[in-house]
Amino acid sequence: MSTIYLDHQATTPADPAVVEAMQFAAVHCYANPSSPHAAGIRAFREVERARGAVARLIGAGRSEICFTSGATEGNNLAIKGVVPPALGPGTARHVVTTAVEHKSVLDTCRSLREAGHEVTVLPVDGAGRVDPEQVAAALRPDTALVSVMLANNEVSTIQPVAEIGALTRTAGVPLHCDATQGVGSLPVDVRALGVDLLTFSGHKIYGPKGVGVLYVSHRLSDRAPLVPLLHGGGQERGLRAGTLNTAAVIGLGAAVGVLAAGREEEAVRLAGLRALFLSELAGLVPYELNSGTGPGFLPHAVNLSFPGVDAQQLLLEVADLAVSTGSACNSSAQEPSHVLAAIGLPPERIRGSVRISFGRFTTEADAVRAAHALAAVAVRRQAHTA
Repeated sequence: MSTIYLDHQATTPADPAVVEAMQFAAVHCYANPSSPHAAGIRAFREVERARGAVARLIGAGRSEICFTSGATEGNNLAIKGVVPPALGPGTARHVVTTAVEHKSVLDTCRSLREAGHEVTVLPVDGAGRVDPEQVAAALRPDTALVSVMLANNEVSTIQPVAEIGALTRTAGVPLHCDATQGVGSLPVDVRALGVDLLTFSGHKIYGPKGVGVLYVSHRLSDRAPLVPLLHGGGQERGLRAGTLNTAAVIGLGAAVGVLAAGREEEAVRLAGLRALFLSELAGLVPYELNSGTGPGFLPHAVNLSFPGVDAQQLLLEVADLAVSTGSACNSSAQEPSHVLAAIGLPPERIRGSVRISFGRFTTEADAVRAAHALAAVAVRRQAHTA
């Protein structure tokens, strides 16, 4: 029996259109897009076609799009590009972020703190949402950047980024938004959100791994250009040196095209799959929701716990089902979820948490089968520990 893949918040399978585009690129666009000959120009044109598709998706200008290796690099470049780690006398700056950000944001902010900058990490409420007024209250004359994600990768909370953007714009402070989890499910318009920097990865939207996007507003780059992390050939308008991963960029462009054509309908379908899964599960075993399922949350994912069940043990015993206990970036460290701790869940509930996320190729039969597979093991584990 085939494995049911329900870990789309960790990564997504490549869409067939993406595979086809990358095969085309491997055969016909192998030249360096920076080369001046005909083959290089052909590769360059395909890269720029992808850049235009990305720009249209998020309401940006083509020249505001920088290709990276993924959101982790993009987040590092966005944050350290505004607040370089190297300090001289009197150059310490202040950064504001939240307790539920991805580790690529939190760890980058930690590195700035170790370099002598100051970082304010704001708490969130029980739903995982930050209060815009708390963001406003945290701003200081020396605040150089605010970083708030669009949607959370563990509890699916959608943050009030547009409200925060209005506040930071008034204060004259740049706003960075990690949109990696949100861009595949939510309409994203960088002007409406009021962000100066926005990042996401190709592999979260059925594109290839190893490619991502950093949006840098003209408003920010005209005022204070980012300090690049990589130096070399001056690619990507001097922001990111190195020969572009042409095939991955073209694959990303194809992924964006598929996404733009059917995102709203897909979100409705996935919300229906989640409702079906939870309804089926409720008739089989008791569980506790750790994430919301209303309008303020992503439509395709849910985080829940089975009372008295350790999630690691649960997943070891569930055959033919791919789900996770939290962020894939934390799984190797075996650390309790910082997100679930931030929303106030007790340790035993965090240990029992499971993250399920549905995707483009998930069927109703998959959702039902997954509910029965999880419930069977959860009931057995509960009986074992009773």
